[in-house]
Amino acid sequence: MIWILLGLHVLVVAALALPGLALGRRALLVAAVAPAATTTWALSRLSADEPATASVAWVDRLDLELAFRVDDLAILMTLLVSGIGTLIFVYAYGYFSPTAAATARFTTTLLSFSTAMLGLVWSDSVWTLFLFWELTSITSFLLVGHKDVDPAVRAAARRALLITVGGGLALLGGLVVLVDATGASRLSEMGPVTGTSATVAAVLVLAGAATKSAQVPFHMWLPGAMAAPTPVSAYLHSATMVKAGVLLVALAGPILSDADGWRTLGLVLGLASMLWGAIGALRHVDGKLILAWGTISQLGFMIALLSIGDAKATFAGISVLLAHAVFKAALFMVIGEVDVRTGTRRIDELNGLARSMPIAFAVAVASGASMAGVPPLLGFAAKEAAIEAVIKLDGADPWIIGGLIVLGSTLTVAYTVRLLLGVFGSGDGPATEIAPLRPAMAGPSAILGVLSVAGFVFIGAANRLAIDAAAGLDPDAAAFQLYRWPGLTTAFMISAGIVAVGGGLGWRLAGPRAPVPEPVAADLVDRIVDGTILGARKLTGRVQHGSLPVYMATMAITAALATLPFIGAVDPDAVYLWDSPAQGALAVLIVGAAAATTMVDTRLAAALGLGAVGIGVSGLFAVQGAPDLVLTQLLVETVVVVGFVVGLGHLTRRFPSSGTQWRVIRLSVATLAALGTVVGLVAATSAPAGEPPLQALIDESVDVGGGNNVVNVILTDMRALDTLGEVVVLAIVAVGILALAAASSNRRQQEAT
Repeated sequence: MIWILLGLHVLVVAALALPGLALGRRALLVAAVAPAATTTWALSRLSADEPATASVAWVDRLDLELAFRVDDLAILMTLLVSGIGTLIFVYAYGYFSPTAAATARFTTTLLSFSTAMLGLVWSDSVWTLFLFWELTSITSFLLVGHKDVDPAVRAAARRALLITVGGGLALLGGLVVLVDATGASRLSEMGPVTGTSATVAAVLVLAGAATKSAQVPFHMWLPGAMAAPTPVSAYLHSATMVKAGVLLVALAGPILSDADGWRTLGLVLGLASMLWGAIGALRHVDGKLILAWGTISQLGFMIALLSIGDAKATFAGISVLLAHAVFKAALFMVIGEVDVRTGTRRIDELNGLARSMPIAFAVAVASGASMAGVPPLLGFAAKEAAIEAVIKLDGADPWIIGGLIVLGSTLTVAYTVRLLLGVFGSGDGPATEIAPLRPAMAGPSAILGVLSVAGFVFIGAANRLAIDAAAGLDPDAAAFQLYRWPGLTTAFMISAGIVAVGGGLGWRLAGPRAPVPEPVAADLVDRIVDGTILGARKLTGRVQHGSLPVYMATMAITAALATLPFIGAVDPDAVYLWDSPAQGALAVLIVGAAAATTMVDTRLAAALGLGAVGIGVSGLFAVQGAPDLVLTQLLVETVVVVGFVVGLGHLTRRFPSSGTQWRVIRLSVATLAALGTVVGLVAATSAPAGEPPLQALIDESVDVGGGNNVVNVILTDMRALDTLGEVVVLAIVAVGILALAAASSNRRQQEAT
């Protein structure tokens, strides 16, 4: 079924991308079919005893495969990705007007993102995970840059792409180290690891997660991404893509929790982001920016909980993830509806919408109260579980971690109250005029608002999702659950204090308007990128100026410098003169031919000298017992010499005169390149990497390759692609020689006439 559902997504994407298919915004409703079918299947898997799996191998011996495993955590993420995704497509149908431009392109890209995200949450192989991880970065870049005629939008999209893809490279490095440390490439087969490799993997994986989930100091791309249409913000930046980093931390936690630095770095990233994101939300007046900064804060809350490594904190982190996806997507939808119907989303320009937009107001209050942790809503139960988990930690952790989480939660209540009062409150001025209701926009947000209430009323269903998903990460998490009424516990009293203090702070900050802060971090990133591009242009202009000698000198010097780290690995005992005296004689011939080539002043003599060097090398191959290499080398030398001779007809007979300084430079570069080659070869000889698999090659040449000549089997079977490349090169050289010969013949005919 996994392949069928992924195939359905790809099929619909391909159909919508067909030229001439003029569906307009109706394409959004067609695209909703694939996530709706996936949601239905995920709901049917809630009672499944075993995970659904699917895989297809690419290179068996390298463990390169597309491998999927849909367990309880993947089912939860599927319901968020596809369930909320279905509502997003319907919401987008109402968001865009019938005459909106490029809706077909938008729909195709949005469904492509949904497909990539689905593949990510289903991934079992780390290589599969990385593939879909990068696909989400690319498709989100296209979605953020949907309004590509706006320079600010293009800059925001570029910023998001560079940061998330850069984090993807860090993640790739971490996955490579992790596979090497665990000896497995499937997440379901990896066990806990420790040591230096585990620490390196932990840092790199957390860096990748931090970039995708917009954690400090990689958070600056998310506020700028609010330039995207609101359906993108509601889907990518609240319920799906930014959750990928949280999911990665959850999956890697059982593997890297014992690694040095995992817990500390995860807590630092999470708690710093929780506080800074909440402060940012309190400073802005744009409704989407308030929610974006709040998303940074809430994601930090989740990463901090999942980094603790405690079973109850893991359960609380998964519970917050579930609640957040529901209430934050609903709030983004409400702000988008306000923007469409009023023409603005600035809280200092809105007034009296509580009466004129009652459905949006009700959804915003329910979802905002859930975000603030007010009963009777799902967010309240999740926050209670988080506070309860933190205050039960040992040592100073309840005071340090708990204190920062309480502070961040208080600020969350404050910016929630400020947002609700700013958008729906009644001031002294006239009520904001609104456009008619769009049912396709109001319906999906109302469903999510109801879910925040239903998740509390039907707490058993929420528990089923959260407990099963958390138990897959830590079996001890199955002992915990969400409560409608936890009693007059310490956690409840702390929660009540958070709501009271945060509500008062939000009420106080809802009045005076502070100056809108400048996007300092985002501007800094843009300046760095622009400076890098400008510097690259200047450097390219200086280096790539068309001088072949300079190119050759640069390559030779670079290759020689690359061997410097290997000088210490050179073992003098590994160096000997020859295996037979014939090799010594041939070496003298080669050196003499090379030296003579540097002294001649005619082009033909230089070509013949190079041919003599090649023939001498062929002799070394013959003495060593490699007739296939002899034939190849002789063929190459013949072709090259003939090519030189033909091509030299277009040039002067002698080389241009050069001064002593330039000759010294050329000799120095050649000597440096030679020394670098010698060092590299001797270092490789001094430290061989294992024994050559000679016997295995002999055996497999008969059993696998079907031939008795080992060399032929290697060339035509085991190294078939390499041999094909060599043949292609020779063919290109032959074509080039024919072209030169034809040009030379034509030139002579023209001169004769």
